[in-house]
Amino acid sequence: MIHRMLKDAGAWVVVLALAVLPLVAATNHATARELTLDQALDIALKQTMRGEMIEGNLEVAEQLYSARRINMYLPEISINGSLPSYEKAQAYRPVRNPLDRQLSRTRDLNFNSYVELKQTLFTGGTLTATADLVSEDKRYPDTRSESLSGLFVDQYSKQGSFSFSLQQSLFRPSSVRNELNNRKDDLEIARVTRLEQTAALKKEVTNAYLGVIQQMLKAQMAANKLEKARLQEGIDSAKLSDGVLSEEDFLLSSSSKLDAELESHATETQLGETKRELATLLDLDVAEPLELAEPDDAAHLDSAMTQALIAQWESATPITKAAHEYAKAKREADYAAAGHGLTGDLATSYAFGNQKIKTDRVIDSAGTRGSIEEDASTDSWTVALKFNLPLWDGGAGSAAVRASRYQAEQANYEFTRAQRSARATIVNLVNQLDVSYQRLGIIRKQIGLAEERLEIAKGRFDDGRISQLTLLESEIFLLETKDRYLEELKKYLLNRIELESQYIS
Repeated sequence: MIHRMLKDAGAWVVVLALAVLPLVAATNHATARELTLDQALDIALKQTMRGEMIEGNLEVAEQLYSARRINMYLPEISINGSLPSYEKAQAYRPVRNPLDRQLSRTRDLNFNSYVELKQTLFTGGTLTATADLVSEDKRYPDTRSESLSGLFVDQYSKQGSFSFSLQQSLFRPSSVRNELNNRKDDLEIARVTRLEQTAALKKEVTNAYLGVIQQMLKAQMAANKLEKARLQEGIDSAKLSDGVLSEEDFLLSSSSKLDAELESHATETQLGETKRELATLLDLDVAEPLELAEPDDAAHLDSAMTQALIAQWESATPITKAAHEYAKAKREADYAAAGHGLTGDLATSYAFGNQKIKTDRVIDSAGTRGSIEEDASTDSWTVALKFNLPLWDGGAGSAAVRASRYQAEQANYEFTRAQRSARATIVNLVNQLDVSYQRLGIIRKQIGLAEERLEIAKGRFDDGRISQLTLLESEIFLLETKDRYLEELKKYLLNRIELESQYIS
């Protein structure tokens, strides 16, 4: 009686589980995020940290070049100043007789501010214009005579001036022009690097996206193979009981079932890893369920487009990047060589200003205090020409020049190699795309045949003319054909991305 009650209870648990599982599956399906390959690529490029960094590197290069170029026409403007500084000190100083000393106290209150405009010149020089304002408030002992000992002088001073100065390097290339050209080369290199990094990210996302779909197919294949192995084991067990099958053959059947279980477990594990890899690339939660759609058939390039791409091989991105790297390395080598020998600097300046000084002190022996005001001009100009000729530095300078020349030669070699391989790379990619597209057409036909085979097998299975083993073989064959199609589609899309990355536009 108890056994029957437990059996009935177990049956109800099974029925309840069968009723709940579809609801759970439906709930998971409803909350799963639908994602196409194009959407995944868009998320990776525009919404992930890695995509933002790729765009950010190009923006930094553009800003550096733009700032350096703007400074060729507009000056840098800065306002400099200090808060009033207060200083008070005391010390023993001689009065009239060097051997006679007196304790004196001083007080200084200073304030300084100036506006500076700095303009770089295309010749490599720097023109600086400065508006300067200095204010001083001083108190110090009056040491004119011993009779005035202990008295102080209060002095107020205000000075304003405008100055212009020019710093120009001689006997070497313009550092400003050199830096501007380097910034321009860096910008072009950053554009090519952005294409390369974008292509690399798109490849990883495409590979992971199709990898998830492939692993789902493989997991289904493994499940079908496991079901087939279990059915075969059951058949062989019955044959063993009837004495038709030997025990050795039955053990082989059991071993095949265990191998199928291991394969099923391995594919499920690999499926989870691939899903987490895709979620990581897209900066998504690895636990978020995703519902992926199989990509549509890829549109193939026509013959006119492929011929145009091959004809424009000289503008391929590897050649463009190598050319700018070579130009930058050669420029740096020339600049280093020019600065190794005789060099010079020309410095000129002109300043005009005015200073007002008001001094409050004792003016007679009776202790009467009075003020004396002075108004003085502070105009000045200077011209300085300096030369530098290194005689011996232990070979450090010549070694630096040789190193820069070697880097330029290395960059020239990379440029030549890029020229030689660019056309071959483009032609190979075009040919691989043609072959893959033809193979995709053939495999699509095979998928159609496999689907027809499965439909026929289902009809025969329903009529009892074939066993479930034969039906499972038809299902496995269809899944294997779809897996081959996805593998070929992945190869086609990756080659398409690589070909697109060979051109800036």
